[in-house]
Amino acid sequence: MLIKPTIHVLVVANDIAVMQKCRELLLNEGHSIRTAESTEEALDIIRRHPADVDLMLLSLGLPNDGSMILIETLQKARREIVILTISEQCESEAVEAMRSGAYDCIQADFSPDWFLVKVHRAIEVFRLKRQLGVLRRERQAALTEVKHDENFLAILNSLTDGFVVTDWQTNIVLFNEKASRLFDLTKEKDHGRPVSSCIKSDDLLSFFMRAIRADDSLATLMSGEEPIIKAGGKTLRVHVDPVRNEAGTPIGAVALFHDVTKVTAMDKLRADFLSMVSHELKAPLSSLLMQISVVHDGLAGELTDKQRELLAKAKDKTKGMITLVNDLLDYRRIEEGKSIQRIESLDCSKILQRTIELMRPSARDKEVVINTQIASGLPPFSGDRGGMEAIFVNIISNAIKYTPKGGNIEISLNQAGRDIRFKVVDSGIGIPPGDLDRIFEKFYRIKTEQTRRISGSGLGLSIVKGIVDAHNGSIHVESKVGKGTTFIVSLPVGE
Repeated sequence: MLIKPTIHVLVVANDIAVMQKCRELLLNEGHSIRTAESTEEALDIIRRHPADVDLMLLSLGLPNDGSMILIETLQKARREIVILTISEQCESEAVEAMRSGAYDCIQADFSPDWFLVKVHRAIEVFRLKRQLGVLRRERQAALTEVKHDENFLAILNSLTDGFVVTDWQTNIVLFNEKASRLFDLTKEKDHGRPVSSCIKSDDLLSFFMRAIRADDSLATLMSGEEPIIKAGGKTLRVHVDPVRNEAGTPIGAVALFHDVTKVTAMDKLRADFLSMVSHELKAPLSSLLMQISVVHDGLAGELTDKQRELLAKAKDKTKGMITLVNDLLDYRRIEEGKSIQRIESLDCSKILQRTIELMRPSARDKEVVINTQIASGLPPFSGDRGGMEAIFVNIISNAIKYTPKGGNIEISLNQAGRDIRFKVVDSGIGIPPGDLDRIFEKFYRIKTEQTRRISGSGLGLSIVKGIVDAHNGSIHVESKVGKGTTFIVSLPVGE
């Protein structure tokens, strides 16, 4: 193997015979050689000729533990010198040296061939380290050269959002004035420091790492609504992307921070106000429905057909308002993490049967046939009774509403592995493919000619999703336009 005469070797040994043997072998290979007989002499050579030491052959027999002191000193100074130790047996002291930073060990009674094999390996390691250092510096330069472009920095500082760039090791290399104010960053204190030390957020560090690793899951996460993080007492919407060089290799990451602290506070205020209004409306609406029902049923006197027709419409509208108020209150509880009020052992088959009987009149009015298949002997389910009722009511009522006259609905409840599986299959109008991913969004309703006359708050499926998630379950939807829709809810029974 040919070795280019570009390697500078320092031999440190207090055994003159070993030193001379190493020197001769290395000179024959065409390397540049310096020698030292003590730790102090070796450190002096490194200080005076830092570019002349690539590889060090270090005897572990130096007095006063001088060999370990030399290794530790070089490690603290972060010198990229490859250290090859020389020892009588290459046992415990050599292991300790390698733990401290040495590359390998050669026995003192080495043969020339074995010596050169070890040296050649060490030289390859040095060359790899040197190439890595060049690559690191190139990456750093690619990111930091923009610091000299005053126009570019002026543009960054004009942004109303925080802007932070890191290198491939997540060290901060650039930020604008907005980021400086958001996170109390200064050039003197924070340039070159890890982003995790300057901006306290585990989620943010994860985003930077995934961007630098070109993790495709980050692109999926960031493609929709950007994630929200908490940092420095602020609520921030953040978007992180990789920074790539001309070859397409990630050399860092860039993050844009939008302060939504005030917006979040306003959202909470609006939600609290909506919750309060809903509470205040529930009692008078219930009272109004009861009074309309009394009059409609003729308990307050005889009615004409026209009066009864008008009261029936008023009764239906009032029921719709009460349903909306209840949906708003249910959704608010889910947002607050209170979708589960009380955990108890439930017989889901009885709850489902009771729900179906309550909803059969609505199905009969549309001449929709409900077929059921409820397995016997289902294990008890630990969950919230009100939550289970809400899941059954919302999914079955949707099936009835979106199934045309004369259609049918198949409802089943059985055990599938360790889950209780609730399934509803209707022969309704179906859901367009473009709407399937959005049906669980709050207030989202499918807008077609067929759905225009169907009333609803657009909260039902959002409530179902929140309750299912709170019970560690899953919900799956399949649909074909004009053919019908299938909802499958799986709830874990546990041990």
